[in-house]
Amino acid sequence: MSDGDDLESEDVAADEALPPDPTFTLLLEKLHTEHNFDFRQYKEASLQRRIKRRMSQVHVSRFDEYAKYLDQHAGEHAALLDVILINVTRFFRDAEAWGIVRDRVLPSVIREAAGTRMLRFWSAGCSSGEETYSLAILLAEALGEERDRYDVKIYATDIDEDALTTARAGLYRLEQLKDVDRQLADRYFFPDGQAFRIRRDVRKWCIFGRHDLTQDAPLSHIDLLICRNVLIYFDSDLQARLLPRFQYATRNDGYLFLGRSESLLSRSRRVVPVDFKWRIFQRITPSGDEGGVPALLREERNGHAFRPRDAARAEQPPVFAAILDSLSAALVVIDPSETIVTWNAAAETVFEIPADSALGKKFRDLDISYRIEGLRARVEEVRNTHARSEMADVVFARRSGDMMHVNLGILALSDAEGHFGGVLVMADDISEHGRLRDELDRQTEQSATANEELQSTNEELETTNEELQSTNEELETTNEELQSTNEELEATVEELQSTNSELGALNGELERRTAELNRADAFQRGVLDGLHPGLFVLDPDFNVTHWNNAAARIWGLRTEAAVGREFFSLPIGEVARLARDPLHRVKETRNSERLPAFTYALPGGEQRRAALEMAAILSPIGELLGILGMATDMGTAEPGRA
Repeated sequence: MSDGDDLESEDVAADEALPPDPTFTLLLEKLHTEHNFDFRQYKEASLQRRIKRRMSQVHVSRFDEYAKYLDQHAGEHAALLDVILINVTRFFRDAEAWGIVRDRVLPSVIREAAGTRMLRFWSAGCSSGEETYSLAILLAEALGEERDRYDVKIYATDIDEDALTTARAGLYRLEQLKDVDRQLADRYFFPDGQAFRIRRDVRKWCIFGRHDLTQDAPLSHIDLLICRNVLIYFDSDLQARLLPRFQYATRNDGYLFLGRSESLLSRSRRVVPVDFKWRIFQRITPSGDEGGVPALLREERNGHAFRPRDAARAEQPPVFAAILDSLSAALVVIDPSETIVTWNAAAETVFEIPADSALGKKFRDLDISYRIEGLRARVEEVRNTHARSEMADVVFARRSGDMMHVNLGILALSDAEGHFGGVLVMADDISEHGRLRDELDRQTEQSATANEELQSTNEELETTNEELQSTNEELETTNEELQSTNEELEATVEELQSTNSELGALNGELERRTAELNRADAFQRGVLDGLHPGLFVLDPDFNVTHWNNAAARIWGLRTEAAVGREFFSLPIGEVARLARDPLHRVKETRNSERLPAFTYALPGGEQRRAALEMAAILSPIGELLGILGMATDMGTAEPGRA
């Protein structure tokens, strides 16, 4: 995670030293109570920069105005969260650190799980999932063919739901896989459209969910906890509160993998560094815990009592007492009966107890024995084992509330005969050194935060540049397509113009031919209508296609009433019935048929006689085109003649 706003030239610490803005505090309270986003213990200077960035985007200048803006716009808190949360991550970020995880951490974790076959990991602040899948890929490589025999759970948590949605999909662009070894990429990703998706058997190990490190209970029994560059955005109090949670979450002999700038854990007695440069630690059980303290030795051993030479200052030369008081280290001597017999001036200053109140008292009765955590246990350990013990950079509270840093040395004393004679406790005040170191750590964290922010800005600029470049390429492609389409349209217009000219010429030709056909048709109709015999033409289905004036006169049926109708349905009396069979024979045999003279009645009742001759109309290839009928009017029939 990192942010990328431009930093001011002055130190961030100066910003944090300014009095808190009450309107900003109220805004943070609002985000906590109404939207369940607790940013109250984030580093204020960095947080204000992020929020002001969003305020500038919506054109709001003051925190109280922005609080009202949140009430008026339902989705604004989600947009603000996207700006505050710094989701910059990539596969195998810091390859050297991941090499240590691959070569030293995972083999140890797998060996420890050989009996249970259960592996539990936690990627806290997982962002869009690249870090989680990096761990899954290395684990799959480490397990090899044995992967199906292990119950693997990789819990990946974040408070950004959008980032979790991306992580759950496991779909990444090609440029996002640039830091993945080519062989690993081919082995654990498969193409999906224009992107690449994580393989399903690796994806099933990963469980993504929302989890707030500052509020939700930690997971437990974790073999390896990864939380990189998250704590640097929290203030020191919140960091101090979270680190014990991480220690609780990690099983004994488990591992923690933190960001390079997160160094508070290095001062804990419950972890040892595996690689301090990359902040990889292993959780241990401290040897000085109260539960492991052996029983106390008896006040006297082998019947020999011991009294140090400086047990009573009255018995020692004044120069000896002056030497003790001139030493910068605090010296305390505890005899076998646990009585304080030496307490120099430096001890009065460091432990804030006058010599008169300490000499002759039992060590366990002095508050310093429990104000310094683990001191009594170490004293008892030295009394039992006679082995020297040291406690480096011990921190305890002074009566004023300030914190005192000391290095403690505890060793057994012997008399001239080699018998146990008591315990010497030496304390060197290193508070100034501790203060400088804390200041250095704070400055380092602030510098790391600034670097992360700058890196985020660079990555955002790179992403924006890539998006602009992609948009430019799309516009160029679209422009080329439009230009090509325009050229095609111009060619089409020319073709249409040419076709239109051809159609105009063709239309003129058709009009000429139509006129010729009309003239031929008129001539044909004139010829047919000028014939004396009644003439009609039938198509192969016996529908009338021609009916001249003579036919209309002979049978009393007008041309327009006959054309288009079936011949056998015409109202022409017995003619249709008498001609049915001959017409069918003509259609079948293609031979002419003649119907001898017959009598028929006109619509007015007049009896007339006629003869009818029928012939097939054939195409050049013998196809039946129709039937020609020609009727000869033989005049009025004599009454009574059949």
